[in-house]
Amino acid sequence: GKSRPDCPDAQGGKGEDAMKRKWLHELPYLLIAPAILLFCAFTFYPFIRAIVLSFAVTDKRGNFAKWVGIGNWLRVLKKDEFWNVVVVTLKMAAANLVFTFSIAMIFALLATKKVRWSKLYQTMYALPMAIASSPAAAIFLFFFSQHNGVLNNILGTDISWLTTKSTAFWCVVAMTVWQHIGTSFIFLLVGFRNVPEDLLESAWLDGAGPLERIRKIILPLASPQIFFVLFLNINNSFKCFNQIKLLTQGGPANSTKTLIYYIYENAIVNGRFETACVQAIFLFLSMMLEDEGFMNEVAFQIK
Repeated sequence: GKSRPDCPDAQGGKGEDAMKRKWLHELPYLLIAPAILLFCAFTFYPFIRAIVLSFAVTDKRGNFAKWVGIGNWLRVLKKDEFWNVVVVTLKMAAANLVFTFSIAMIFALLATKKVRWSKLYQTMYALPMAIASSPAAAIFLFFFSQHNGVLNNILGTDISWLTTKSTAFWCVVAMTVWQHIGTSFIFLLVGFRNVPEDLLESAWLDGAGPLERIRKIILPLASPQIFFVLFLNINNSFKCFNQIKLLTQGGPANSTKTLIYYIYENAIVNGRFETACVQAIFLFLSMMLEDEGFMNEVAFQIK
């Protein structure tokens, strides 16, 4: 006999299944499309535009005017002021990294063992990360104020901490370290608490002291979190802006002017967008090389 043709209902069901599979295949791309468009609009496009404008002259609104080639780069890199700002940036990044990591590690080591009320002081250690830059700056302005400031009242002095060249730098560092300790503390605490208790007890029974247990057991086993915190703090140190803008505005005598604040000053205050673009690309390349060197060192240590 003749074979029966496929039932129309069966053909319709196959078609619906194919459409559903196609829709499920395309759905992830549709969901991620808005994020990709926003990322391109606010990251890739400004980055490419900054590269183009670094080889051009712009008007006061930052629009392209004419090509000048590498003239902008030569002009910026020949300025002594630019290299002085780079030196200040490196000094501030190094100070922020050392103090933030050291203090956060001490706090994390003190909080590793869970005891009564431990959640209270853990919250106190991590609290700075929940405070925005503006209220934090208001706190530190009051703390470092020359007249009726907390620090001067404690020390019995009359020092203008934020307008004195030798102290303004450390005031900015103090606020930056205070703001970043919370994040570093949380990641380090997680790493230290993941160290097996029985391993630490065995080392204690074998006669290992607290410092030896920290150096030979806790720090090596928590190395992934330690490397991540170092990487995080290195990048944050180069992006110190709000503290400078709110406390010192780069002064006195450019002693707290970092590269990212110098970029803001040239672009927004002076309207020299092409100069700011050169400095921004320089900062990007510096951070990229620094990150690459750090990751290579981490890979070498792991091997």
